[in-house]
Amino acid sequence: MFKKIKEFFVGKPQEVAVEAPYKVEVAPTPITEQATQAVVESIAKPAADKKPSAAKKPPAAKKPRATRKPKAS
Repeated sequence: MFKKIKEFFVGKPQEVAVEAPYKVEVAPTPITEQATQAVVESIAKPAADKKPSAAKKPPAAKKPRATRKPKAS
């Protein structure tokens, strides 16, 4: 109902079609191909090349909690 009243006073909004005025086609260059190859190689490197991590120590044993002392009255 509100939409109909608004359309009566304001009018219907016109839909705007979004289009690019021109299209740019880019041919792959040797530099872009080299960059793409470098990225692929860096991702696909085997994990053996990485430095092995140090062995983790087990957590230290915690001391038992002290007994509760009564308040002095």
